[in-house]
Amino acid sequence: MRTRLSFLNLISVLLVASTASALAQDEATNKTVPKLPAHPAMWINSPPITNEMLAGKSAVLYFFDEQCPRCVEAWPRVLLQAAKFDGTPLMFIGVNSGTSRPQLESYLKKYKVNWPVICDTDRSFEAQFVFTISLENIKQVRLLTSTGSFKSGDPDNIEGSAVEAMKGAKWKVEPQDVPTLLQPAWLAIEFGKYPDAALLLKKNLNGKGELKEAAQRLQQVVLDDLNSQVEAATKSFDEDKKWDAFKRFSAIPIKFKGYSAVPASVTAKIKELSSDETIKEEQAALKMLDNAIQTASRSPTGRKAALKQLQKLIEEHSKTEAASEAQKLIEQAQN
Repeated sequence: MRTRLSFLNLISVLLVASTASALAQDEATNKTVPKLPAHPAMWINSPPITNEMLAGKSAVLYFFDEQCPRCVEAWPRVLLQAAKFDGTPLMFIGVNSGTSRPQLESYLKKYKVNWPVICDTDRSFEAQFVFTISLENIKQVRLLTSTGSFKSGDPDNIEGSAVEAMKGAKWKVEPQDVPTLLQPAWLAIEFGKYPDAALLLKKNLNGKGELKEAAQRLQQVVLDDLNSQVEAATKSFDEDKKWDAFKRFSAIPIKFKGYSAVPASVTAKIKELSSDETIKEEQAALKMLDNAIQTASRSPTGRKAALKQLQKLIEEHSKTEAASEAQKLIEQAQN
């Protein structure tokens, strides 16, 4: 089941990546805006967080070297400063590169770091930036702004960096308009984790008073997004963009799990497209990409094996989107 879920997740986030690739460019470097990693194996303390989930919000990415004594000493201060922003449309994300997942999990537990943390074992995420974290460069901060662009922050001034990152960030529904009972559902919806809110919303949609009204407002946010996703998928299908349509339709049942409003036509379109030979090849290539990412995440030594898997993917499925992603990963690893 874990492999199946990670594969479906990869389809969903590859859709986000391909959609986002035409968006803002980093003016200083003229490079595509860095993408948060798609694979669950690259996240600790959290399921994968996508750029799309943070749209309209902001994030502080704190890159650190786990072998550095100064970084260890700084954690209590860093966590205390970050705690001042609880309840704001800002997320703190730790990033560590070059360390195996078990080793990093132990480190985070020891120093009580409960942020979402990117476990960048093969340094593929770090390669999207212009620095390498090491004992010579122990920490960096990058800010993901509400407009989806990245900018530099100050690792020695987390609070000031957070204030800068938050400019323009806002909630879809103001928290003061949401009763305490519905706050968990509200927070899940704000960050695009709709399935986490489904049961609580369902219980209160048939309630009374302000609970019912708040549940209806939150439900409408979900429905508006659902309608938008279905329209985009249908447009791709009508334009004969089969792979894009398949990704979009396939992402809908995952993103909106638990909501009866998902049209039956979505399942029908997924079934119809699944029989197409082009889709079958794209899926086969994507599974190979999924396996390579899992291999790379196990340990630093798994990187060589993963690179071989990526090269094989390119050779066997050269015209697929996964092959393009594999080529990017190979180039990042060589830099």
